[in-house]
Amino acid sequence: MRKMKKISRLTAGILSFALALGAVGNTANSYLLRPSTANASQRYYGDEEFEVEIKDAYILRAENDYKYPSLTIIPPKKGYYNDEPYYDYYNHIDIGFYSPEFMGVNPDDDYEELNDAYKELYKKWDKSCELFDMLEEEDCVTLKLVAFDKKEADGLKANLESEGYYNSSYDIEDSFTFGYIKDIKSISIHYYGDINDDGVVDSFDAVTYRKQLAGNLTSKLTEAQFLNGDINLNKEIDEEDLRMVQDYLLGNIREFNGISDIGSVRLDNTIDAEASEGKATDSEFASAEMKFGVDLLKNCFDPSDPDGKNLLLSPLSISTALSMTANGADGQTREQMEKVLGSGLTLDQLNEYMAYYISKLPDEKKTKVYLADSIWFKDTPSFQVYDDFLEANKKYYGSEIYKTAFDNSTINDINSWVNKNTQGMIPTLLKNGDLDPTAEKEILMMLINTLYFEAEWYSPYTSSYDGKFTDLDGNEHPIKKMFSQERQYFDLGDADAFKKQYANGEYSFVGIMPKEKNVVDYIKDLDAEKLFEGLKQCEDPETVELNVMIPKFKYNYSKSLCDVLAKMGMPSAFSLENADFSKINDISVSGAPSLYIDDVIHKTKIEVTEKGTKAAAVTAVMMGAGSAMPKEKKKVNIYLDKPFVYMIVDKNNVPLFIGAATQIEEN
Repeated sequence: MRKMKKISRLTAGILSFALALGAVGNTANSYLLRPSTANASQRYYGDEEFEVEIKDAYILRAENDYKYPSLTIIPPKKGYYNDEPYYDYYNHIDIGFYSPEFMGVNPDDDYEELNDAYKELYKKWDKSCELFDMLEEEDCVTLKLVAFDKKEADGLKANLESEGYYNSSYDIEDSFTFGYIKDIKSISIHYYGDINDDGVVDSFDAVTYRKQLAGNLTSKLTEAQFLNGDINLNKEIDEEDLRMVQDYLLGNIREFNGISDIGSVRLDNTIDAEASEGKATDSEFASAEMKFGVDLLKNCFDPSDPDGKNLLLSPLSISTALSMTANGADGQTREQMEKVLGSGLTLDQLNEYMAYYISKLPDEKKTKVYLADSIWFKDTPSFQVYDDFLEANKKYYGSEIYKTAFDNSTINDINSWVNKNTQGMIPTLLKNGDLDPTAEKEILMMLINTLYFEAEWYSPYTSSYDGKFTDLDGNEHPIKKMFSQERQYFDLGDADAFKKQYANGEYSFVGIMPKEKNVVDYIKDLDAEKLFEGLKQCEDPETVELNVMIPKFKYNYSKSLCDVLAKMGMPSAFSLENADFSKINDISVSGAPSLYIDDVIHKTKIEVTEKGTKAAAVTAVMMGAGSAMPKEKKKVNIYLDKPFVYMIVDKNNVPLFIGAATQIEEN
């Protein structure tokens, strides 16, 4: 997320010093801001409401307990050394909020039996909680808060108007109680569907969508309007965005990019298959995954493609989805898939490795890795899926299994499943009509994997600086640079590399900068085995002064992998004449189809900030039937300010993500 645009270096130092001393832990805990039930209704409930606006507030802490949510913010102040706004920890403000229970509402009462005033209060409270969910630590937002006590509102206004800790008296109050959040505005928070940017989604927005699509708008959309209007996050305003707004206005959907109830019939709870303990990760599995990842990178990287300037793949996501599919393959098709995926490992070995790897993924406060798998197949009499196939994928991959109509309702279900399991980073996979049968083909099954990675740096950055990124054509783009000294340097011969660890020490960001070659030639000549061996042992940290710069960056990537995978050595799987997936369905049934892989869809997204990294991936294998288709330290500077290769790897160097960036620019 974007943060404050103006923070003086001195202020940043004070803030980071306070954070280092644990000063944030001394902010008022939420329970200190809660009143007793006895006086709550007397002090905080009334017919009048008092609104206070806090502009450009820095969110230091946000705890969204439904009953007692609370915030710690730092408002901008003037008058420190000059008139430039500055943020200082010592000016922090604690704000607590009261749920309707503290307004005298009995939580056990039936909502329909409440009087109109309490119903209205609940509506405001529910909206306030939804707005609260949008807040993250380090956001910079404009808040509109409502108090039921004029004294609280006036006290907060007085604090905001004061000159700050260093220029005002010590009797300025810094702890307040409010009723609810009325509104939030931020360059990092967008209200999907509100293409007019007027705070509400209504018929006027639908008119604006139509004018935009017809090219009849009298003025160009602002950045905020465009970001509000791009509901499906595909970097354009299209018919799908308009359709979702129309569905919202008609009441067919409750929210945009939300998680809806899945209507498809779920079957995995009827499949009797005990989860496998699997086989522990070792160098044989890790090197196979590295080779698969590097081969994908070499075959997908094409900076001449306008949509391929920045590439990001998840070898782990792709190999998981394809391994599930391979459990239904036989003959030459299976052999080719084993060779591409396993580099000598059999499918049975891959299944065991994957089962163990998936079961050991972390879900901690500062490091989260979520992997989910699902199989969706069409509910039709001629398509009878073997239990053995479903049991194998539940046993090794914990796959959810759905039997469904494969119409637009299925698309809604699949998009909701993907959205949920990528934590909203990839809200849609398919669009309406994608599963409609044609004269050439019919999609009968989808095998889907999602991967979500979120981790804070072991040593977060406290600031970033303006800089330039030079692309392959020599053009410069503005970026935010993040500098640090690291300890793990790797001399790869033709490239310098470093690892920067994430919080739990199990995962690292790997930055690779070619020495003499440009990134295009480096990737072309990249040797997976050499890279894997080169990243096993860093040079002695006591002999190297390693200075590193990572740019802040964020981008999406998507690609169909059919041609790439066929070129890598598994062409039979994509051929109707040659594909053998006879272990998926019973082809002796009257009218039974013979399957082939019609497409492999891969979508990813990454965000790298001062705090850490978020990345997500989805891979969908579309199964179709139809027609064919102590010396002095040497000083090493690795600054990623020109095209570079990067990875996110675990401690065994299994690449969760691998990418190449050739055109980074501050968003």
